[in-house]
Amino acid sequence: MSDLFLLTPVVVVTSLLSGVIGMAGGIILMAVLVSVIPVASAMILHGIVQATANGSRFWFNRHHMTWSILPPFAIGVAIVISIFMVFSIRLPTPYILILIGALPFLPWLVPKLKLEILRSRDSFVCGVVVTTATLLAGTAGPLLDMFYQQSKLNRFAIVATKALTQTGSHLIKIGYFGWLVWSTDEPLDDLISFGPIVILLVGSVAGTYIGTLLLQRIEERPFRKVTNWIILVLAFLVLVRGVRQALN
Repeated sequence: MSDLFLLTPVVVVTSLLSGVIGMAGGIILMAVLVSVIPVASAMILHGIVQATANGSRFWFNRHHMTWSILPPFAIGVAIVISIFMVFSIRLPTPYILILIGALPFLPWLVPKLKLEILRSRDSFVCGVVVTTATLLAGTAGPLLDMFYQQSKLNRFAIVATKALTQTGSHLIKIGYFGWLVWSTDEPLDDLISFGPIVILLVGSVAGTYIGTLLLQRIEERPFRKVTNWIILVLAFLVLVRGVRQALN
């Protein structure tokens, strides 16, 4: 029950943050979850909360969705799922935190990449990269953003389109880790039960709705600039924590 009191405000705040900038909230929530409960349970609970948050964010912005990216994106997703199912891949907690923290810095390391989510080739690559990161680290928002920074889409289309693809990624994560738990007879944490999940989902939708309202007040240029800095600061903190845990 103490974990529920801790996680409920975290879910509200992270959903609000994601509702405003389209990401970053998932990083914080994943980092908190893997620090509190076992990895498989954390992945499933994170997937449930984030799928709801992203799904509601997509619904609030559904008229701005760019549907053309979905077919090549889905092909990339299917390839990755097949590989993970064959090898039953999962990482320990410290390496999940390290990966979460490292992902946002990739655009700085490869600045010459001219990725554009509207191109079929890049949309396919996005499906591969994002699904891989989601199943390894539980979240892939910063990597997903690499494909949108050079995009001609406005902020509403970016938030809506990323929300739908992230919803699908989290649903896949739930299915994958649910399958791992079932195949190994691993017990799930008590938080994964009807009452706690309902409370967390209500907090997720509430935070997302408030964030969507705030999005209406943000201008295009500050939106992109603030997004980059928030992601990098949060990622650095998570990365440091993961390295410390790995060394202990």
